[in-house]
Amino acid sequence: MSKSGKNEDKRIGRLLSNIALCMASLGSPVLTAATLILYVDVETNQVYTTPGKNRVKLGEFEQVKRDENSASKEETHVPAVSRVNQKVEEPAMRGAPAAEQSTATQTVAEQSQQVEPQKASAGKEEKKWYDRIKIGGYTQFRQSAGLSGDVENLSSPGDRSIEEDTNFYIRRARLVFQGDISDHLSLYMQSEFANGTVGVRDMYGDIYFDKKKEFRIRPGLSKIPNSFELLQSSRDRLAFERADPLASGVRNERDTGVFFYWTPEHVQKRFEFLKKDLKGSGDYGVIGFGAYTGQGLNQSDKNDNVHLAARVTYPFEFSNGQFFEAGFYGYTGRFVPTVATNVAAGILDKPTFDSKGHRDTRVGLHAVLYPQPFGFQTEWNWGKSPQLSSDLSRIESDDIHGGYVQAMYKIDGSWGTWIPYVKWQRYDGAEKDSVNAPFSKVRETEVGVEWKYWSGVELTVAYANMERTNVRTLKHVKDANIMRFQLQWNY
Repeated sequence: MSKSGKNEDKRIGRLLSNIALCMASLGSPVLTAATLILYVDVETNQVYTTPGKNRVKLGEFEQVKRDENSASKEETHVPAVSRVNQKVEEPAMRGAPAAEQSTATQTVAEQSQQVEPQKASAGKEEKKWYDRIKIGGYTQFRQSAGLSGDVENLSSPGDRSIEEDTNFYIRRARLVFQGDISDHLSLYMQSEFANGTVGVRDMYGDIYFDKKKEFRIRPGLSKIPNSFELLQSSRDRLAFERADPLASGVRNERDTGVFFYWTPEHVQKRFEFLKKDLKGSGDYGVIGFGAYTGQGLNQSDKNDNVHLAARVTYPFEFSNGQFFEAGFYGYTGRFVPTVATNVAAGILDKPTFDSKGHRDTRVGLHAVLYPQPFGFQTEWNWGKSPQLSSDLSRIESDDIHGGYVQAMYKIDGSWGTWIPYVKWQRYDGAEKDSVNAPFSKVRETEVGVEWKYWSGVELTVAYANMERTNVRTLKHVKDANIMRFQLQWNY
């Protein structure tokens, strides 16, 4: 193409842009017609509305009418034009470069861009409290198989799946609702299906006194600040059940009361990391203390007396990134047992007891070296607890003592995460939450492995050698060997 031809293209392109700009910004009266046909004289560059000599048809133009109901106030003052049925009769018209695009189109686009942020800002609304609620949970599906020994009389307060005539078993199915309602209030509620019943496991609010959320109180139904394993979620625990020496103090880990917790901001982050990645217990404070009814989960008070509990723990971080947590805890109060006759166990008359309750006191220690990759965990406690007398006639407060040790190793590989573990426990003391608060002797070794290949799905397989008292028949079972399988899915 000649130089003069290129100049002609530029002049025509600029002419079209000026026409569109004038029509858009001035609202030309010619737009009152449905369609406007324009012609340009290629020699003089003048625009005409009728055909003639040396006049080339530019195209047909019409006014675009907007829906006033759907347009915002910022948009309605911007008129718009559209070119329809354009027929270019000169080859030079097709060669107009992109740099010569309509300035009118640019103007409308720029104005539209200014309107959009205003619309976005105006449409932004503060979330309602129910929009902040998160829903989650998990389910544990089990199967147990007796291998040898007296498995027919085997029984455990924590795991009904090991009992005779039990096959597939839903150990836990839980649904959690939680969320930050405001800067000073968080809610938590957990329901459960287990052992054929449906109930509430947690129902509390955390009320924070400062913006860093270092100081808070927790009224409602919640876990008692106690041992590490009792506070650790069943979702995260390696072993199939919590150790009897600790669980016998606060069976089901929960009660109704009010507690105060203090957690420095930097320790909050540690607790969050440890729970997410290394099976920590969660944030129950560096210091936690309070009062609760003392009668157990979803049980009403029976003696107008409260239990007092306190716990101190701290997660240390070494220079190599290894975490180690240590602490101590204790509680005290008076517990009112449940009594009844039990012919199978030789209890022909209801044991006598103090209606105001019997002394129920414990102190304990815990130490946890988190699996990075090797881990070690141990707890021990001592105290007094309501217990059935040796002649089966009365309830009295007697000594308890016991604990456990556990070693584990975390392996991350192409086949997922594997955590083999071994756990040994022993306990001599009462099962105060069982009818008649019978004495229980436990010696148990568990060896297993947890495998997680897909996110949200875990499989645990374990062998256990058990020596424990059946607290319903009072028979002592020795050398029972079982295999247990558990499939857990999280949501």
